Amino acid sequence: MTTTSSPTALLDSLTALNDCARLRVLRLVSSDELSVGELSDILQLPQSTVSRHLKLLHETNFVSRRTAGTTGLYRISDAMQTETSALWTIAKRNADYLPDTSEDDSRLISVLAQRHTDSKSFFKNASGGWETLRSDLYGQRFTPTALLALLDPSLRVVDIGCGIGNAASIIAPFVQQVTGVDRETAMLKEAGQRPDLAPNIVFAEGDAQQLPLEDDSVDIALFCLVLHHIEDVPNALLEAKRVVISTGRIFIIDMQEHIRDEYRHTMGHVHLGFSESTLQLAAKKCGLRVQQYHRLHPDTGASGPSLFVAVLTQ
Repeated sequence: MTTTSSPTALLDSLTALNDCARLRVLRLVSSDELSVGELSDILQLPQSTVSRHLKLLHETNFVSRRTAGTTGLYRISDAMQTETSALWTIAKRNADYLPDTSEDDSRLISVLAQRHTDSKSFFKNASGGWETLRSDLYGQRFTPTALLALLDPSLRVVDIGCGIGNAASIIAPFVQQVTGVDRETAMLKEAGQRPDLAPNIVFAEGDAQQLPLEDDSVDIALFCLVLHHIEDVPNALLEAKRVVISTGRIFIIDMQEHIRDEYRHTMGHVHLGFSESTLQLAAKKCGLRVQQYHRLHPDTGASGPSLFVAVLTQ
């Protein structure tokens, strides 16, 4: 650690820390060495904005930079001035409470995992070369789709809020029947004209809180990015429980709890995602329990909040 050489160093350091985004940057580079592009993916900010923040943090000696090929990599500085180090110690203790840090952590994991699937890294060893070759030959989506064959082929599924039938079309080849339900007739019309429409998919107009299905008529009820649009979540879960057999499951894919309030106005979202505890509370009101809740690591190219998948049972 070096001592202060400028009488303005303390003020400069305070200025550098007086921004939530810069604190999030520091929090990330204190655990891993990251490039501008990687930080941009994690923070969901333009690279120009991230570069501007890094420039100030570098000038105030909060971060250090090294070059690997044509890429600049940033990490927390190990040669901070006394005032800088003291301020960072205080800020670091509180950095975990900043908005969006849980999403930062999820995206960081995805970014670091992506390094291992980068084509340049693959050819450093034989196994990596095979992974690249396999991806080139067959793409990257075949594995999760093929694993759907593990499903029981006798399952009957209702896709609640099916939209244009994306999820229904993926599931259909592996189950007995899929019923897609949506309240928007335009969506259902487009779903019925899909070129990949399987013969075991049927579509019906209806509301999530008043499904056009008989009691105990399906094995699985699916809510795929739908629940955040529904005002009365317990009532929707109760209706799903009505149509699912007693040994069946309610399957939910939705956003983790987030703070993007603008979604209420731009996309009509009623709920800003769901935490595990919030979902457990809603399930309990309906006599259901959350059997599984898994946070999904986001795609590094995705701009929305992180997702989760949950399974509810009676």
